[in-house]
Formats: sequence, structure tokens, C-alpha cells
Amino acid sequence: MAARGTGRGRRVGLTREKVVAAAVAMIDRDGPDAFSLRKLATELDIENMSLYNHVPNKEALLDGVAEALLAGIAFPEEEGGSWQKRIRAHAAAFRAAAKRHPKAFPLVLTRPTQSPAALEAMRSTLACLDELRLAPEEMVHVLRGYTAFMVGSIMRELGYAIYLGAMDSDQVQQRTEAIAASGDPILTATAPYLADSDHDAEFQYGLELMISGLAAKVGVPYEAPAARISSM
Repeated sequence: MAARGTGRGRRVGLTREKVVAAAVAMIDRDGPDAFSLRKLATELDIENMSLYNHVPNKEALLDGVAEALLAGIAFPEEEGGSWQKRIRAHAAAFRAAAKRHPKAFPLVLTRPTQSPAALEAMRSTLACLDELRLAPEEMVHVLRGYTAFMVGSIMRELGYAIYLGAMDSDQVQQRTEAIAASGDPILTATAPYLADSDHDAEFQYGLELMISGLAAKVGVPYEAPAARISSM
């Protein structure tokens, strides 16, 4: 084993940013449950204790991963277009980032953070709605409703919440028949749709429900999107 301070003990050029980037790559590849500082040190070809020159512990490193992923989202500029177009673009950018990092992104959605990146995510959302001239308290209500929808729908899509999708045609048919067998007329009528999931359609429907509801509440026209919102 190399002596401390040389070789694996102090890898030349290693920084906190590189440590966080390596952690993102590992979690994206192996999932958060398989991640450990020991495995990360092996991946970086350094001694375990060398990581503590850059992060105090695993929890701080996971916070760094969440911060880095948030900071990497290119939220749209506030200028140009209506608030409805801007919030759609904002939602699409957030969801696209989640789909690029399906195993690591749940850390963004489940870890409380007061990082500059988290504050910018909140600020950018509020800026999309600024033209509505809502009272500050109501702006926060809208922000939290929007955030709850985004977190819930994305966690469900990534497989971290209860859902009925990701089944082949035979499984969908079996699930449809099982739901219909309850005999309840409401469940029977909706069984084919309860048994399967179209994440794109469901995300757009939920988002448009929020936008149209907010438009009606503040007394402005609802502007239907020209086409399905892309998540890529």
C-alpha cells in the first residue's frame, strides 16, 4: 500500500468538484443503495481517508450530488413569452434533467437543501409567475403546489413511488382483468387506463391542469400548448 501523502493517499489534481462528479457517475450507474465512500475511493484510486480532504462525510457528499445535479439544470430565461409558456419550459427542463440521471436525481427530490442551486431553482420558478402579481404568500402556495406535483410525478416515473406502469402487454391485460373483477363500475370503466401508464401524457395532463386552474383563479385566459411538452 502506498504511504500516506503519496500515490493513492494524495491523488494529484483531485478536487471536491471531481469527487462529486465521480459520485454522480457511480450513483447513476449503480444506484444510491450501492454507493459508499469506500467504493468511491476505489473508483478514484485513492485511500479512503483521502476523501475526507474534500467532504466531511457521506451525507455531505450526497448533498453535494444533489446540489450539482440542480446546478446543472438550464432553466429558461424569464424574458419572452407568457408565464404559461415559461412554466412549461421550466417543468420540461426539470423533468429532462431527472430523466438524464434516473438513479441519482431522486437525491434532489428527497434531500432538504439550502444550497445556492436550490435557491435558484425556487427563484426561477417564482420568476416564471411574476407577471401574475400575486401576493408573496400566494406565490409561495403556487410554488409549493407546483413543486409537489413535480416531485410526485417524477418520483413515480423513475420508479421510486407506487405506480402501475412498466409492464408488458400480457401483464397489463392481467392487471386490467383483476381491476375489473372488483365489480365496481368506476373501477371497471377505468381499468384499462389504471393498468397502464403513459408518463408523457400524464405529466402533461397534470401540468396543464395546474396551469389552467391557476389561470382561472387569477382571471386570465388559458393558453393551450401548441404540442406535447418534450421531456428530452
